[in-house]
Amino acid sequence: MPSWKTVPDDVKKEILEFLDYESRCSMRLCSKKDYNLVDATSFKAKNFAISEVFSNMDSNKTQIRVDIDNFTIWFIGKENQTRVDRGWDGNVLEEFSEIKSENRYIVIRRFLDRWHQRFGIIHAEKVSFVMFDQPPSAHWKIKCDKLTMYELRGGHDITWLDQCVSSKFEKLEITRTHGPPLPIDRRILGTSKSLRIGVDCNMSDEQLDSVKAPDFYVKSDGIKGSGIRRVLENFLKNGQMEDRTEITVALPENFEFKKLVPENVSYRSLEIPEWSSSVFEVKLFGGFENVHGIQNPKKLRVRYTPDKAEVSCEVWKRPRSESLPIIENYDSDSE
Repeated sequence: MPSWKTVPDDVKKEILEFLDYESRCSMRLCSKKDYNLVDATSFKAKNFAISEVFSNMDSNKTQIRVDIDNFTIWFIGKENQTRVDRGWDGNVLEEFSEIKSENRYIVIRRFLDRWHQRFGIIHAEKVSFVMFDQPPSAHWKIKCDKLTMYELRGGHDITWLDQCVSSKFEKLEITRTHGPPLPIDRRILGTSKSLRIGVDCNMSDEQLDSVKAPDFYVKSDGIKGSGIRRVLENFLKNGQMEDRTEITVALPENFEFKKLVPENVSYRSLEIPEWSSSVFEVKLFGGFENVHGIQNPKKLRVRYTPDKAEVSCEVWKRPRSESLPIIENYDSDSE
């Protein structure tokens, strides 16, 4: 049986493409030749995530965490003092820890620069940025199927999105409380499975017609109502059990919400409790065909915050009683 040393380099490269980050790191230690081979072979991680949290003891101190599959590197510090920890499966290996007399943002940028020198790109099935208070360098590139950006201040989520070379996404989630509106383009609208935009944006009814993802959330004052029905039709046809469509818009309370129900769909009005903020609730139980065979009834609901209407649709979940169900009330639609 041939040994690893006798395996041709082109075969080793093919094997490398199936290895996770930990296995690749182990292979780099085998020999100088293997070290160079690993660095010269492209790598697609399953997960690449950067997050930043503030210290509970010192508001000027933060911890930046980079997760690449099951490898983690931490950059912890403030001003010009940074502790760098490394580990596997969330456990720090103290023998690899070091202190640097540099700002943590400079240190992490150097780490990401070296990553791009080795691989040319951050390539992963899923890429996440959580509360990371830094924009990307101009030469950094991202390619992924699923992208999540949560509370990136200063509009950095827009900049990171611009650095992403992916032509389309399977899942895209962008959420933040403050900052500039998010420009909506064709690539965002073409997200195939889950599109959740928890950022003020100017999505219009016309753009809403182009939404592909059945698991969908958006809030926009540019939506006036005509595009909502089309989104609900897409949800009924393509939605999975766990999917949910929710649209937050500035619709008047006297809007005729029955117009949102897709044509030919059978529905039944539901009793709304006095304490509920809902103004419209119906059960959709027929007249639609789901491509996944999910013909379960759906619940369409409209509720009001102080100045916005939240239109949501999801698979019907029967209200649970604290006691055993009574047979004659089993088919009740009321809450």
